[in-house]
Amino acid sequence: MHQTLTAVKRAALAGSICFGILPTSAFAFDWSIVTTESQTVELNSNQFLRPTPAPTLGSYSTLTAKAVARTPTSTFDFDADGSYRKYWGPGVEGIPSEYINYGAIAHYEITEKGNFDREFIEAAWRQQSTALALLNDFGFATNANGFLNTLRAAGGFDRSITARDTISLLATSTHTSFEPSGGGGTPFTDSLFRGNWHHSVNSITAVNVSSEAELLDYDNAFNTQAQIYRNQAGVETTLSPVLSFRANVGMAVIEIQGVNGTIPLISAGAGGSASSIDWIGDAVLTYRVLKNTTLSVIASQSISPSVVGSLFKRDTIDATLSHSVNASSTLSFSASVNRQTATTTTDFASASVTYSYNFLRDWSAQLTYRYQHRFASTGGTAIIDPITGFPTVGGLGPADSNSIMLVVSNSFTILPRGY
Repeated sequence: MHQTLTAVKRAALAGSICFGILPTSAFAFDWSIVTTESQTVELNSNQFLRPTPAPTLGSYSTLTAKAVARTPTSTFDFDADGSYRKYWGPGVEGIPSEYINYGAIAHYEITEKGNFDREFIEAAWRQQSTALALLNDFGFATNANGFLNTLRAAGGFDRSITARDTISLLATSTHTSFEPSGGGGTPFTDSLFRGNWHHSVNSITAVNVSSEAELLDYDNAFNTQAQIYRNQAGVETTLSPVLSFRANVGMAVIEIQGVNGTIPLISAGAGGSASSIDWIGDAVLTYRVLKNTTLSVIASQSISPSVVGSLFKRDTIDATLSHSVNASSTLSFSASVNRQTATTTTDFASASVTYSYNFLRDWSAQLTYRYQHRFASTGGTAIIDPITGFPTVGGLGPADSNSIMLVVSNSFTILPRGY
């Protein structure tokens, strides 16, 4: 109960601050407020991908609220959400069976000559069970206790400098801490700065060039600091009315200072420094197979920090085939394979089929069958794994899971636009 009251107080304080920083003219905005409630029930043969499978029954409750205020040249969004997960059955023996996740985001944006000329600022706060954060990011269950808190601030702008050229700048910083303090996990700050140039070659083709620097400061005994510099170039084109393609490729340079002992691929002494380099990229292919059927294929390789600050190299291929049966229902198939590389390499594969149905104006339901497989972890190349207080994926054997999930959602308009 104490945690719930604390969360409510923090959400109220965040809302007061966000509303307080708005200019006086905000009170003349055209307001709208919409809430959505969803309830999920999942039956899974091996929810946490344990080498020895055991079934679980899961129940997830989620409540979201979105308030939007508009003028002809500006928009203010305030989003809040909260969710609660509970598991029953032999599959949760020895690990946490309850998880919570809640937070809020405030976003203020000014649009000038058009959609390509805007400035924005954003603030966000979130608290979630540390075990849930690790489960969502790493794909396996841990005995981690307590909560993981993130506080983020961001700002940036887009500018059309010519009829064919647009530049974008973004700056964001996120501080991650743990409750209870000192109970596990290393607090760290993740700051990212990005610049992007977009040039339209003609009506169907454009090129992109981007550069970004990500700086990570860890509050550990060695004051570890890591920097990731990414530079990419890409192209996007509409090959036909039914086929489009986008791709970016480049290099990532990783540098680290304040290292103790041996890091995979790199050896460094206490207070030492080291660096590494690898390629990164992403590609998206979208093909409208039929009038109501679309195929999307996404492939990427990235190097980025996990929710607890450990650096991962991730390779992913996702394919989704979506078919609109009629105005009320959709059938989709998806498959994915991905690889996580840190101190070891772990591969995952999954496939699912989902049927979605809007049976009333504000009510919808989804029924999903999903199969997941985790391959045995192997020793492999790793990028950099600073001391974070949490283990990375390692020493895990193969595992499978089959699940059936039913989601029912209801959206309710508290305040429609124009009132």
